[in-house]
Amino acid sequence: MTRTPMLLALLVISILLAVLELMFQSLYIGPVPVPAGTLMILLTMPWLVRATVAELPSAGGAAAPILVWFLTTAVVGAFGPGGDMLLPLSWQTLLLLFTGVAVGMVCFRRAVDRLAGEAAGARPGAGTGPATTTRKARP
Repeated sequence: MTRTPMLLALLVISILLAVLELMFQSLYIGPVPVPAGTLMILLTMPWLVRATVAELPSAGGAAAPILVWFLTTAVVGAFGPGGDMLLPLSWQTLLLLFTGVAVGMVCFRRAVDRLAGEAAGARPGAGTGPATTTRKARP
């Protein structure tokens, strides 16, 4: 059984979500800016990283949706459809990029730590190092 179709589907979803977040980032309700793309990235990036790591349990699997999201956001944001710039120079752009990268890095770190813990648990003698042993109190 191959996991390639599901992995490709998750990366395509990452591309589509990046484009959707770009479109909703400059949303205004009346005179008030509502950066809905930032809210979307807060909700979708953890799911994308977790689902991709489930299909490809490696650091590369954890990094893939983050890199695809960032590249899609940079390319489509700077050279949008019809030459439109979807990422204007404003605080909303910085908020989207910072939030996407920050959430992505937190999710990446958690995924890699979880993979390392699973790998350490699978090895014989794992968990017996100095960090996991307790010292006896001195009299």
